Amino acid sequence: RMPQDLMALQTGVSSAALVSGTATMTAVVAETATTLSARDKAKMQGYEGEACGECGNYTLVRNGTCMKCNTCGGTSGCS
Repeated sequence: RMPQDLMALQTGVSSAALVSGTATMTAVVAETATTLSARDKAKMQGYEGEACGECGNYTLVRNGTCMKCNTCGGTSGCS
């Protein structure tokens, strides 16, 4: 028997429902992976996740002990 058939026998759920649930779970995992990779990409570029005080973009990166905006060049008060 197929693994889905065995699981259907054990749980009392039809094989079709198990396959449908698997497809749904696969779609959710794929969507989550896309979201995580965008976040990971931003982290890899050094973005801290804070908004710039001058332009409002979320492109602040560490500049020594201060923060610098990659969009407008503004800093968090340090020189």
